[in-house]
Amino acid sequence: MVAGSATVEELLGEVAALGDAPTLLVACGFDGALAPLGDDRALQQSSEALNVLLALPGTTVAVVSRRPADEIAELMFLSGAKGGLRMLDPDAVEPLRRELGAVALVVDTDPATLAGLGAGDLGVLVDADADPDADPEHGVYRVAEAEDVVDVLEELVGARRH
Repeated sequence: MVAGSATVEELLGEVAALGDAPTLLVACGFDGALAPLGDDRALQQSSEALNVLLALPGTTVAVVSRRPADEIAELMFLSGAKGGLRMLDPDAVEPLRRELGAVALVVDTDPATLAGLGAGDLGVLVDADADPDADPEHGVYRVAEAEDVVDVLEELVGARRH
């Protein structure tokens, strides 16, 4: 799951630590992170985790994509909570984090989306290939595929519900 010297436990421990953030932004890329590459549908488990996060106080959820928002909404498995879901262009993640004054969990296949992470934020780069930009010492971890993102989101749900 996690590349380099980081372990799965270290990543999930960092995710769990976000559970206590008073204001949290969860921003996930669609293609390759929520939906496996080559698949146009988000994994149901990721959508379910985002639904739960949407319902929790102090939590803002955004799907990051350059696709039209209505197209992304059709490709997600969302409940009635979808009204609170935000659709963002990758360039809008950092401005939204600042606007909310939130700690962020940003998950995407593009390292540029993770570039604006601040202190206390956590980035997860979804990329099966070796990537020198993945650096656990600076809050960026790497996972191989969308199925790994499910684990990250489910860990966050458990930590945020406490």
